[in-house]
Amino acid sequence: MKLTLQIKLLPTGEQAVMLKNTFSVFNEACNTISQIAWERHAFKQFSLHKEVYYPIKETYHLSSQLVVRAISKVADAYKLDRKKQRHFREFGAITYDSRVLSYSMSKSVCSISLVGSREKIAYTCYRPQLMQYAKGEADLVLIKDKFYLYQTIDIPDEHEENAEDFIGVDMGITDIVSVSDGTNISSDEVKNIRNRYNKVRASVQSKGTRNCHKLLKRLKGRERRFATIVNHRISKQIVAKAKEEHKGIAIENLKNIRWGMNSKRRGKTFRRRSNSWNFYQLRSFLEYKSKMNGVQIVAIPPAYTSQTCHECGHIGIRNGKHFRCAHCGNVADADVNAALNIATWGYVNTHERWELLSCPIHDDLSTSKAHKSLACG
Repeated sequence: MKLTLQIKLLPTGEQAVMLKNTFSVFNEACNTISQIAWERHAFKQFSLHKEVYYPIKETYHLSSQLVVRAISKVADAYKLDRKKQRHFREFGAITYDSRVLSYSMSKSVCSISLVGSREKIAYTCYRPQLMQYAKGEADLVLIKDKFYLYQTIDIPDEHEENAEDFIGVDMGITDIVSVSDGTNISSDEVKNIRNRYNKVRASVQSKGTRNCHKLLKRLKGRERRFATIVNHRISKQIVAKAKEEHKGIAIENLKNIRWGMNSKRRGKTFRRRSNSWNFYQLRSFLEYKSKMNGVQIVAIPPAYTSQTCHECGHIGIRNGKHFRCAHCGNVADADVNAALNIATWGYVNTHERWELLSCPIHDDLSTSKAHKSLACG
């Protein structure tokens, strides 16, 4: 399983100047290569390499592999669009590979090729135990005068056993996540913070000054980081619970759910709430953490999961957070009821027990009426 590990570099003052100079020289070389590629219509890496390798190496004094990486960056840019000449920012990312970047994990030092020399720079990493899986390319980036390496790592998957029971996970708007055991994760606290960010954002947007735009950009970063931290916490908690109880995880396949007819009929507040949380990120966190821990995870279709009674399989009445089944009298939290249905779906999909989704027909057949259900047998 391939992931990206964030590594923060801790350069000295002199090394920081050398890093910035490397960014400038490398991207200036990319702009020169791009101009040659545009003039000579040489967009493929092989043909571009023959055109520019020696002139660029002599002019910008980059190491051989950094010249190759610059040619590759330009060629990749023209793969996206050849209708206009590509230009590169002064401090755009630099892609490194094992020939120009290596790590000494015992000393927390990386050896990296810069303009004119190769430097050993200290680094720090939130999860240093994953450094042993470093494999492939890394992107050197400059963010707010801080240097980071985004290193590709290849982690071997744990053996995944077929689960005999599943934890259902329902993702919603009122509660970010509801679990089939009856717990609601990150509801009031997260909701209050999201509402606070929205009020501040609405107030600042109404002014429209240049400083307000800068403030909005900072707020966007804070809100995004907050959501990422919460999603990590939620996914870690669910996966740990599933592994401890030897269960799998069943989630809804919410692809294109925001573009459904149901959301179009709702108001502005509903659309804002449904679009202000990164559910795709939460799902991706659940998937990769499950693979790392050997927990089985399945995605099921979301249709009628929140409207079907988990006790009898009939369509009930949902009103906000409350669910009531007119057939069997079951009353439950609507999101927990949905999570229980999702857990059942997970078991059905993996064990092909389709009869579990069928509802018993109690109607008088003479009336020719049958109850609606998630799947009628």
